[in-house]
Amino acid sequence: MIKKILSGFIGGLLEIIFFINNLSVFSTISYHILRTDSVVLGIVLHLIAAIIVALVGISIIEVAKIGYENKNFLSALIMGILFGSAVLSLFSLPVHLLVFPIKITLTYVLAHIFYGIITYLVYSFVK
Repeated sequence: MIKKILSGFIGGLLEIIFFINNLSVFSTISYHILRTDSVVLGIVLHLIAAIIVALVGISIIEVAKIGYENKNFLSALIMGILFGSAVLSLFSLPVHLLVFPIKITLTYVLAHIFYGIITYLVYSFVK
């Protein structure tokens, strides 16, 4: 479980790089959840969500036992792309379109796929 938490934290932390030019996204998240305009609180909430999503997502992959074995970097990379795409389509887009009025951009999409790649690569290497 610690490995899943660590991988989700690292993935969420590195995902913030995509939003360096527009940190107001995190302020919006903070405002809609805590009614406080704070970039720092928004980043903390983002990291908490990244950890929870990693815990749930990686656990589902493990429980499914789809016959996948992480044998090399390329297979972990492909699983990371699939994981990031699933996070984007099943969690982030519905939440951000229905709850938080955040503009969906190419950077937003790529950031979530990058999150999946980093999270799953970190998990596959610490596992």
